[in-house]
Amino acid sequence: MVITHQLDETIEFGRKLGQRLRPGDVIALRGNLGIGKTQLVHGIAQTYLGAPTHVCSPSFTIINRYDANGRAIHHLDLYRLSTLEELESTGYWDAIEDPNALVLIEWLEQVDRAQPIEFVTIDINFADDSDLSTSARTFALLGHGELYERLAPLFA
Repeated sequence: MVITHQLDETIEFGRKLGQRLRPGDVIALRGNLGIGKTQLVHGIAQTYLGAPTHVCSPSFTIINRYDANGRAIHHLDLYRLSTLEELESTGYWDAIEDPNALVLIEWLEQVDRAQPIEFVTIDINFADDSDLSTSARTFALLGHGELYERLAPLFA
């Protein structure tokens, strides 16, 4: 588990993750509203794409695509979706099956019957240690397989 205490630490942790990610990787980001999922994506995008990248939550667009240096990220936010029919119209399947892009999905649990075959989850929570500030977050990696093994050392 990783603990961050400030926004810049969350972004820095994302940068470290971005160094280990590859095209075709799929990561679900799970946590409450305002927990820092999009800030983590911001850090990941900086190192994965190798360029400063403006990242914003795709709450209304459902999918944002970021491109730089021949690499791509599909950033999805499924919070507003509740049925498979809604999901079908978003381009979800094309995004998660794109072997040339990293896929980062917020609120995948909203459509749990349509999960990718292989993915890991980063579970983000407010730290409950009374000695930590209210801005402290914990990051835990859940899953298995090659992607899990590649990322697990960062969570040790």
